[in-house]
Amino acid sequence: MRQALFRSDNVEVVKVPGRGEGPVFVTFEPMLEARAPDRRGFGEAFFAKRGITAYHVLCRGNDWYQYPEMQQALAALRADIAPGARVILYGSSMGGYAALRFSGWLAPDTIIAFAPQASVDPARAGWEKRWAPQTPDLMWDRLAPHTRATCYVVYDPFNMDRRHVALLGREVTLVPLHSHFSDHHVTEYVLESGLLESLLLGIAQGTFDACAWQAELWRRRGAISYYRALRPRKCRGLLRRWRYGLIERWLDVRYRRGVGDRPRPGVPAGAVPRGD
Repeated sequence: MRQALFRSDNVEVVKVPGRGEGPVFVTFEPMLEARAPDRRGFGEAFFAKRGITAYHVLCRGNDWYQYPEMQQALAALRADIAPGARVILYGSSMGGYAALRFSGWLAPDTIIAFAPQASVDPARAGWEKRWAPQTPDLMWDRLAPHTRATCYVVYDPFNMDRRHVALLGREVTLVPLHSHFSDHHVTEYVLESGLLESLLLGIAQGTFDACAWQAELWRRRGAISYYRALRPRKCRGLLRRWRYGLIERWLDVRYRRGVGDRPRPGVPAGAVPRGD
């Protein structure tokens, strides 16, 4: 049964208990065009169907969780988690930002962030023009990520998200997973590939093989609509056609050999030939 743990005018925390013991997920909403009062949390149906205990943080608007009561809300959430339980934070875009920035308060074992932002402060990421918070108050933008967590970051290295990942790589060691030619639609890209479940459950069960998963995602790219839509746009012009053709051939060889992306402290995750 769905349980409300915290509610204010700005944020709500709900718990959906699972069956038996095991890791618990904590999810954060991404940006949404509309927020129905009775909406489900990010990934709520997925975890409920599989009997996995999950906590869902829902917010008032697209204001990047910059609410003064966030610490109180997440303290209530953390206090409800059974001692010794493995905790996995999960979010996409604005939700990935929240999973990383609030991880110090929740002390998770693992973080899974799809196309997260490192910052929404123009002083830190003035090149980011795609969106902005609906509030000028950025009280939580500089919270340090939990450095003891294993942090998986899934993103497209061929768009601006790589700059956010590079900034995050200066704060915490990352395990990069690339959704090549997804643009910012990483969640939809991975879902359409059929590999979302193996990512989430593999991490939850401790069986996830990052290199094998990455290679399989690359192998399936031709069946993904986001790849088919974006890839031709990268071929406009002789130089771009040559550049991306070379990159794809290099990636074909790389993933056939089972070479994965290894996190290296102090090095931006997932360094590959650049190109927007």
